[in-house]
Amino acid sequence: MGGIAANLMIPFLTRRPNLYCALATLFILIVAAVSLVSLGAGIDSTVQHLRGMLLFDSTALIAKATLLLFVAGVVLMWIGHSGRTLREGDAPEFFTLLLGATLGMCLMTSTANLLMIVMAVAIASLPSYLLAGFRKGNRRAAEASLKYVLFGAVTGAMMIYGISFLYGIYGTLQLSDLVGKAPLLGASAALSLAFAGLLIGIGFKISAVPLHFWCPDVFEGATIEVTTFLSVASKGAALILLLRVVQCVGGANAGVTVGLLGVLTATVGNTAAFTQTNIKRLLAYSSIAQAGYMICLISAAGNARERSGGPVTQALLLYLMIYAVMNLGAFAVAAVVIRQNGESLKNFAGLGRSSPLLSGVFFCCLISLIGLPPFAGFGAKVNILWVLAHGGGFGLFLVSAIVINTALSAFYYFRVIRVMYLEPATDQSRIRSSWTRDPLGTFLATLCAAGLVAMFFAFGSLYSVTSPKQAQYRQASPQASVD
Repeated sequence: MGGIAANLMIPFLTRRPNLYCALATLFILIVAAVSLVSLGAGIDSTVQHLRGMLLFDSTALIAKATLLLFVAGVVLMWIGHSGRTLREGDAPEFFTLLLGATLGMCLMTSTANLLMIVMAVAIASLPSYLLAGFRKGNRRAAEASLKYVLFGAVTGAMMIYGISFLYGIYGTLQLSDLVGKAPLLGASAALSLAFAGLLIGIGFKISAVPLHFWCPDVFEGATIEVTTFLSVASKGAALILLLRVVQCVGGANAGVTVGLLGVLTATVGNTAAFTQTNIKRLLAYSSIAQAGYMICLISAAGNARERSGGPVTQALLLYLMIYAVMNLGAFAVAAVVIRQNGESLKNFAGLGRSSPLLSGVFFCCLISLIGLPPFAGFGAKVNILWVLAHGGGFGLFLVSAIVINTALSAFYYFRVIRVMYLEPATDQSRIRSSWTRDPLGTFLATLCAAGLVAMFFAFGSLYSVTSPKQAQYRQASPQASVD
């Protein structure tokens, strides 16, 4: 909230509010992440705030820290890309919306209360709608924002409708109060409808099929920084929220439903990416497929072991950390190319010769997105497969589905690599001195690629960091903290 207030005050203090708002936002995000890690170091229990509406545990700590550092990377992208072309005075609005959406997503990772779920999703969604259409006067941006709003309004209403059924049946807003009671799916028509509504509201934020139609259009119409932000921050926060829901109310039927939803999402995302010629749309479908893998993982989270921080929680947190790095690196390279040449995949032709550094960084990120060594994406995906394989028959089905989808994804990722290294450069596609024209974007992309290599060799340490060490999930009570 302090960062939002600062961005609103800066225009009254300087004639260059764009740069100073970006630097202030970057400083606030880094300080918030460092403070969060310092306060949460050694946490071994679930701390409740606002009478149990908000939870603070190791899962929320790692998810929030990852989110804040990722958004800091998005701010760096903005400085190197849109910061040079945006009209002076528009940045305070942009960063106010960005911080507002980030606040909502942080709340999404910390709640297992039905009312707070609605509030958190709304706080995250409303600024995101405006960010998608922030390019004033741009027809594609306006269309993207309108589609985003319409999808969000419908799915939000359906989520509230499902939540109202839950409250009407059980008389409680705490998901933890539902642990051990009748599973939401299959017990009765009303409970199945309640679970469906809740899943639709969260699935919209994840871009789960069939709620994914807004994603490629919004990614294409929005600026590259907003696209990057939505590809990880929105999906990551919603995935943590889905994890908490499945942990509390998931039964066998719910787990199968979520698993099949993940398989469908990954398959549609990968196959739809085959025909894409716009790099932003291709990466949009890539993000849908990556979300599908994580949804498959979450389907195994409905057992008692997971409520105390089990292997599914660990694997999801680890994958999100690595996914944030490899997606940030991929979009950073795309931003450099888009700024000079445009969004068409043809503009990457000859990148291997005209800019060996950028093409090498993009190669690292794409190989990591596939899940091949020697990059961190390999360890993260193998970790998911290992956890699911221990789930027995249905878990093995999910493993085979993810392996098949990984093979499918290699087709379009290697297509981009082929364009970079095997197709000749044209005057339009040739990159001219990326270090001179966009040093910050090039540095950020290079840093992400180096991070993927380092995270691969330090996988054991990452595994330990992301292993939640929290006490058994506790039911909120009226005597809980009201901080």
